[in-house]
Amino acid sequence: MSTAPSLYRSRPAFTQSPQRPGRGVERAAAPAPGGVRLAELLGRLSLAFDVANHAPYGRAVRSVVLAVELGRRAGATAEELHDTFWVSLLGNLGCTSLELAEIVGAGPRILSALTQLSERWDGQGPPLPLGIEALALPTRLAHVGHVGVIAHAQHGRDGAVALVRRAAADELDTRLGHLFIEGNEELSAAIEDPEIFDRFLSLEPGSIACADENGVDAVARALAIFADLKCPLFLGHSTGVAALAERAAGELGLDADATRTLRRAALLHDIGRLGVPNDIWMRPGPLDWGEMERVRLHAYYTERVLAPIGVLGSVAEIAAAAHERLDGSGYTQSRIGRSLVQAARILAVADMAFAMGEPRPHRPPLDRDAIAREIAAEVTAGHLDASAADAVLACLGVQIRVVPRNEHGLSERELEVCRLIARGKMNKEIAEVLGISLRTVQNHVAHIFDKLGVHSRSGVAVWLVESDFVQ
Repeated sequence: MSTAPSLYRSRPAFTQSPQRPGRGVERAAAPAPGGVRLAELLGRLSLAFDVANHAPYGRAVRSVVLAVELGRRAGATAEELHDTFWVSLLGNLGCTSLELAEIVGAGPRILSALTQLSERWDGQGPPLPLGIEALALPTRLAHVGHVGVIAHAQHGRDGAVALVRRAAADELDTRLGHLFIEGNEELSAAIEDPEIFDRFLSLEPGSIACADENGVDAVARALAIFADLKCPLFLGHSTGVAALAERAAGELGLDADATRTLRRAALLHDIGRLGVPNDIWMRPGPLDWGEMERVRLHAYYTERVLAPIGVLGSVAEIAAAAHERLDGSGYTQSRIGRSLVQAARILAVADMAFAMGEPRPHRPPLDRDAIAREIAAEVTAGHLDASAADAVLACLGVQIRVVPRNEHGLSERELEVCRLIARGKMNKEIAEVLGISLRTVQNHVAHIFDKLGVHSRSGVAVWLVESDFVQ
């Protein structure tokens, strides 16, 4: 894709941050302000895969560490170490790793090496016996890294040595197998590092691959496509939700920064779905308690993948709240209305509305009018924000609209503004608290005065007390 950031080619979306020289393991260089480091994002994504595949937690990043450290012992060139890092990382992201590599523009060498990951050192692997000479060194190193880490997790240091010794006769590169055995003590210490994620980041060879604001948008879209590819049921879901949420943001007057954050959150809100096996999502009948708990955990996984990445902190909070509800009936934190910013409220409606229009194993897709009736019922029940629902339904082009829940005609958002006014907050402060633009606050205040028939902020406070809407 022409807009995808590249691990090889220099593009305007990327900044190149050199690693610091020195011995031992150091904290890797930080990305430019506003940027995201690709290795960190994909590394954290791999943790969700570990959960989904019942694999040892941190398997992917430990495999990368082992492969690169072994490559250094094997005399790999800088280019080969670079490729080893990315082949090992991408190769541990499941059966769709090749698609992800193409989406992020990994380059021909890495793509070629990824296609060889099913091959064996003796040339007997599927799908085509390439033979010894055709296997790229990064592929061979990734093989040993993968086998070594799994064996180490299951059988300890001695067990890993025994397994690699056997595999070095056919499945693995014989020389690399012997190097692993000879250096087992130091290599095992590397993958046992209690700060393994920092060590993993510190090993990225060459310039650090980072994305600026435009690159972050491209990566977010790539990961959304990738997450949806994991289960055919969700093909196009995340990108569709993002488009709908972005249009609704325009209806509500969110500023450019808030809209961009919402769009990213919508693209990434189901990243944590990778941590739940496909057979649960594809189940045609009702789920039992344990299965429902796993479904609910996908929102938690989303937050754990995104929250540690500083520039995505606000994105993580919104994305993880996609299934929260105003009355506290959602998951995973059972948050209530006043703790949910406007972007989170929009995302909750957009996600529900878009999902209703998609086929599911237990039901066919709903038409737009049926979706509108369901959304209106959710608002009436106090689950969804009325103004967000109205905006989403307007974007769907349906005639059914949400009726305000109280006789004074105030939306949930306007009630929030009323409460902040009554607490002495000025318009600028209200905008900061709710994460909306100053102009949107001014519009809300004007509408509140008109609907309530008051002419001052103190009049709003009196109305709140008399109407028992203070809380």
